[in-house]
Amino acid sequence: MSISCPKCGKVFSKESSVTRHLSQPRSSCHSSIRDMVDISQFAESVLQLRRSPDPTLYHGINSDAYPSHFDVDFFETEEEEYMSAEEQYEDAGTCYSQDGLTFLDLFDADEYAEYRKDNLFYPFASKEEWEIADFLLRSPLSMAAINEFLALPMIRGLKLSFSTAKELRSRAEMLPKGPSWKCQIIPSLHRTKNPIRLFWRDPVECLEALFSNPLFHDKLDFVPRRVYTTAARLTRVYSEWLTGDFAWEFQSQVPRGATILGTIISSNKTNITTMTGARVAHPLLLGLANIRMQTRMKLSSRAFLLTALLPIPQYLHSTQRMRGVLEDRLIHQCLSIVLKPLMIAAEIGIMMSDPVGNVRHCYTPLAAYILAKIQVDPNDLEGYFDACAIYRLNGVHAPFWQDWPFACPSVFLTPEALHHWHKQFFDHDLQWCIEVVGAQELNFRFSILQPTTGYRHYSGGITKLKQVTGRVHRDLQRYIVSLLVGAAPRRFVIAIRALMDVRYLAQSPSPDDNLLASIDQSLSTFHQNKDVITTLGARTGTKKTIDNWYIPKLELMQSITASTRKVGALIQWSADATEHAHVSEIKEPARQTNNNDYDPQICRHLDRQDKLRRFAIAMTLKSGVLDPDPEELPMDEGDDEDIAELEEPSTDQRTALLEGLNRTRVTTNYFIKAKEAATVPRGPSPHPPRTFTAGNTAIHLNYSPTRTGMKIDDVADEFNIPDLRDAISNFLRLDARNRDVIHGVGISRRSLIDRPSTLPFDRVQVWHTVRLQEVSFHDPCVILPAQTLHASPPCPGWPKGQRDAVLINVDREYEWPQSGLRGHAICEVRLIIRPMARRGSHITWRDQYLCYVHSLKVGAVHPAAGMHVLKRAKHGDGTPVGNIVPLKQMRTFISIIPELGAAADARLTKETSAHYSSSFFLNKYFNKQLYYALYHASQRIDT
Repeated sequence: MSISCPKCGKVFSKESSVTRHLSQPRSSCHSSIRDMVDISQFAESVLQLRRSPDPTLYHGINSDAYPSHFDVDFFETEEEEYMSAEEQYEDAGTCYSQDGLTFLDLFDADEYAEYRKDNLFYPFASKEEWEIADFLLRSPLSMAAINEFLALPMIRGLKLSFSTAKELRSRAEMLPKGPSWKCQIIPSLHRTKNPIRLFWRDPVECLEALFSNPLFHDKLDFVPRRVYTTAARLTRVYSEWLTGDFAWEFQSQVPRGATILGTIISSNKTNITTMTGARVAHPLLLGLANIRMQTRMKLSSRAFLLTALLPIPQYLHSTQRMRGVLEDRLIHQCLSIVLKPLMIAAEIGIMMSDPVGNVRHCYTPLAAYILAKIQVDPNDLEGYFDACAIYRLNGVHAPFWQDWPFACPSVFLTPEALHHWHKQFFDHDLQWCIEVVGAQELNFRFSILQPTTGYRHYSGGITKLKQVTGRVHRDLQRYIVSLLVGAAPRRFVIAIRALMDVRYLAQSPSPDDNLLASIDQSLSTFHQNKDVITTLGARTGTKKTIDNWYIPKLELMQSITASTRKVGALIQWSADATEHAHVSEIKEPARQTNNNDYDPQICRHLDRQDKLRRFAIAMTLKSGVLDPDPEELPMDEGDDEDIAELEEPSTDQRTALLEGLNRTRVTTNYFIKAKEAATVPRGPSPHPPRTFTAGNTAIHLNYSPTRTGMKIDDVADEFNIPDLRDAISNFLRLDARNRDVIHGVGISRRSLIDRPSTLPFDRVQVWHTVRLQEVSFHDPCVILPAQTLHASPPCPGWPKGQRDAVLINVDREYEWPQSGLRGHAICEVRLIIRPMARRGSHITWRDQYLCYVHSLKVGAVHPAAGMHVLKRAKHGDGTPVGNIVPLKQMRTFISIIPELGAAADARLTKETSAHYSSSFFLNKYFNKQLYYALYHASQRIDT
C-alpha cells in the first residue's frame, strides 16, 4: 500500500517513510510557527482541536500555525495509529517558535561581526591565512617552534598579518567564544597543602552548546516513544534513551509540550603525565542523551564537553582513610556547585533553541535518591565514617544529586560496559580460567590460534600482559570459551559461557523483551553452576581462596534488564567515548603547558580550541552551503538494492558539508565502489568488476592479481589441490546447463579416471586475498570495516598455506544474516581464480571469479560451549570434499577454533593448528555481528 505526503504529494511505501519525510527540519513540508505563542494557550487549543468530532475542522487549519510534530497526527486515522509499531508521547517536544537564536545567529552577534561583512575570515586577512592560523594553533608546536616557522623567508613572503605566536594567539582570542571558564576557591574546614580551586563553566551553557550544535541538527530526538517489534505491540524494543520507561515517566511530570534533555555526566580521574610525574586530573564531562546513539558514541563527534576540572587536593589529615573520605566529600560538594544550574532547569525548565532555531521548553533530568540518615555529626569525621561503615557507605553526607528533581541512582547509575563487564571478565572470569586450566596450557592455546588479519594475536600468551586496555579485554573474550572446552570441567565452561552470553546480549543496540529474558536466563544459568568455581578453588585472593561471591561488578549484572527498560540500550552508556574524550580534553591540552599548574593552562587551551572549532563550523556554513563543491559531498548510499533497506539519503547541503568536520578515519565503502563499477559506463572491459555486491555483502579483489597466467596444473601442484581440474569441469557443466543455478558444496564427485577433464582454458589469474564487507546487523546504514580472507599456498612462513573459513550461500531462498546458517554452508577457502581465455579465442563460459573450497559439516551445538561443532567433509577414501563455487556466493568471514581436547598437542603452531585439526568450533563470539545473527536465527527456530 502506497502512502503520500499530505503536503507535497510525494508517494512513499510505508508510514515510517512519510514520518521521516515530514520531520526533516530543512524539508519544505516541515511545518513552522512564525510567532512566539503562549504555552498554556497553545496547549489548550491543541487539546480542543483533538477533542473536536468535526473532521472538516482538520482541513481548515493552517499547517504553519502548529508545531511540526503534530502534522502526522492531523492526517493519521485511528486505525493507522493502532497499526503503528511505535507509540509516541502526545504533547511532548513542542516547538513554540522558529525565531530562536541559531549557531550562526550567535556568531553574527559577536562584537566583530561588522568587520566580517567585508571580510568573512576576520580577524584574518583571507581564507588562506585562516587555514594557516588554524593549522598552527591546532598543531602540537610550541610557541618557540611557531615563531621559528613564521620567521622562515618563504612564510614571511606570504605577508601574513601576524609574525609571532603571541600575535597569532591574540587574534585567536578575537574569535567568537562559547561557554566561558571560571575559577572558584572552595573553602575547607580541614587543612590542605594548597588552596582548593575549582575550574568550571555553566553546564546549562554547555548543554545548550550541544543542543544547538549544527553538526547534530538531524541527529536529535525530542519526543519519548515506545517502540515495538510488530504493530501488535506485544514486545518492546529499547534502543535510544527516549525509548526507555524513565523518559516516558519523566515526561508525565513536566508541563505539556515540554522537551526533556537527558543529561549525561562522566567523571573519572586520568593521568596527565606519562611514565613520570604522577600528575592526575579529574575531568567532569557533560553529554546530551537526545543525540542519537550512533552519533554520540562516535569518538570523532565530540559529543561530550569538558564542564569542570574537579580539584584533587592534598589533605593534611593524619589518617589515610580519612583523607579519602574528605576527597569524596569534596567531589560531591564541587559537583553540587557545578551542576546547580541543571538542577534548577530540571525543576522549572528553561527555553532553548535547537540547531534550526526552534524554541523549546526544556527540562534536564538526571535521577533521584533518598539517603538514609546517619545520626552522627558529619563534622565528626571518624565517628561519621564508623557509622557509615555499618551500612557500607563511603562517608559522603551530601551527595550531589540530593537536590536534583526526580533523581534516582538506580536509574542514572547504569551498568557500564567498559568498566563493569569487560573489566569484570579480566579481573575475575579470566583469572578463574587460568586457575582451572593452568597458565602454561592456556597461554599455549592462545599462541597456536591462527592469526586473523586486523586482530591481535597473542603469540606470547595472555597471563603476562601489561597495561591491558578494554580492547584487549574484548579480544580475549572472542576466544576464551572455545579454548576452555576439554581442558576445564563441563559445568565450569557452562558458567563462563553464561556470563559471556550476558555481555554480548547486553551490548545489543536495540534489545527487546525477548533478548532481556535471555539475559536473565543466562544469569540464572551462571548462578546454577557457579558453585563449581569455588569447588575447584578457582576464586582466589592474594594469599588464600575466597568462599563468597561479594563481587560488586557481578552484582551490577543483576540490574542489566531493569536498567535497559529504564534508560534504553546500555551500550550507549559505555565509557569508551568519554575515556577517549580524556585524550582530546585533558591529555593533549596538558602537553601544550609548561608542566606546572596544569588546570588554568588546560582551560585556556580548550577555550582557544573551542573558538577555532566554532569559527571553522561558521566558515563552512557561510561559504560552503552557498556554493558547495559536489566532489566533496558524501556519495549517495540510499538506493543500493543489493543491501538491506537504507534510510532515505539526506539532501541537506549543511549535513553533507559538516560531516567532514567530524570525520577522522573513513571506512572504505565497497558498496559504493561496487555501485559505481556497475553503473558508470566504461565500454568493453577485459574483466568483470573487481568490486561487486552479493546479498548484504560487498566483495572486493585487488585490481592486480597476485599471480597471472598460471597453468591450471601448476596451480593444482602449488596449492596442493589434485582434483582442481575435475572440480572446474564439474562446475562448468553445471553452470552451462543453468546460468542461474546456486552451486552447492560438500557434494562428492565421481573422479573421471578413464576420461581426463578437458577445459576450454589453460591458464588462470590467482588472488591470495579477498575482502568481504557487511552492513551492521542492527542498522543497515552503518557500513562495517572490511575483513580480509586469505587463500594462499604453502610458503616459508606458512608451510601448509594460510586459509580462512567463509560462509557460502547455497540456497537463494535464504539470505545472510537474517536467516542465520539456514541455506548456507561453512567452507575453508583454498584458492581464488579467474579463468583466462586462450589467445585469439572467445570466452564460451560465464566470465566470473571462482573459488575452490573444502566443505565443513555443521554438527550439533556443543552442550557446554553453546557453539556448533564443525567436521571436515571427506570422501570414502579420506580425501577432503572440494568444490568450485562463484566468489559471489561468499557472505561473511567465519572464525573457527580447533577442538584441542584435554591437552593441546605440543607440536601445533599458529601456522599449522588449523591444518592438522579435523574438528572445530564455530566461534560465534568472534564478533557481535556473527553472534547476533546466530542468536536471532536460533530464537526464530525456537518459536
